[in-house]
Amino acid sequence: MRVSLTRLWGLILFILVMGLLSGCLGNRDWQYPPYTSGAYLEAKADTVVPGKAIVLPLEDLRGQGVKEEYWKATIPLFPYGDTMYERPEAAENPEEVDVVRFDPPHDFAQAIAAELSQAGIYSSVKYAQDDRQEPADVAFRGRLRSTEWKRRLYTYLLGPLGTVFWILGLPMSETTTGLQLDLRLTPVDDPKKVLWSMTMDFEGKQFDSPYYGLEAAVESYPLALQEALKPAIADLVGLSKQDPSRLLPR
Repeated sequence: MRVSLTRLWGLILFILVMGLLSGCLGNRDWQYPPYTSGAYLEAKADTVVPGKAIVLPLEDLRGQGVKEEYWKATIPLFPYGDTMYERPEAAENPEEVDVVRFDPPHDFAQAIAAELSQAGIYSSVKYAQDDRQEPADVAFRGRLRSTEWKRRLYTYLLGPLGTVFWILGLPMSETTTGLQLDLRLTPVDDPKKVLWSMTMDFEGKQFDSPYYGLEAAVESYPLALQEALKPAIADLVGLSKQDPSRLLPR
């Protein structure tokens, strides 16, 4: 009976702590540039390519995988429980700590257009729903391959009683944000002719607890996108100076 009461109180503590976390989460909506920096990338073109560019919504090639096993963390001697979403914005009943509100194919494309515009590579860069919406010379087209979201919840082999360590300040969980996409530049009227392309792959990790990290978890995607874009923007800025003809139809 003593063991049963201990487990019961531990489970009650686990539920109470998870419920209290809802007040620590902050805004869960997409925001770009990332709230933490509030700034775009610093790369700036010295030479403006005299042409108009558009950025189209990304082709969505992500999987549909879901793994929801936080419950394993409530079992004594199990060190953690894992959750994984390949499309985190589409999760049907996520824990509040895992809620992410965004539309990656469109939000990412708009962020890419904003970064290109800030870099001053072309005389004009706009986001467009299709290649007929805006008059343009070239179009940036992309494929979104992964936005895998993973969180590992730790209870330190103690099941529900392990939440005591969260209260003491030890990490509650570790979040891993994956991002894979490729981007290519084509004449607006010839999507098969590739003028420039780059594949981007980024993975970021962060620990969090009821005292830190949870309110910024959703920022992991804007930060991941900005980090992934760094080499692409730098490459385009370099080409605009060294070989601008490559960035326009011939």
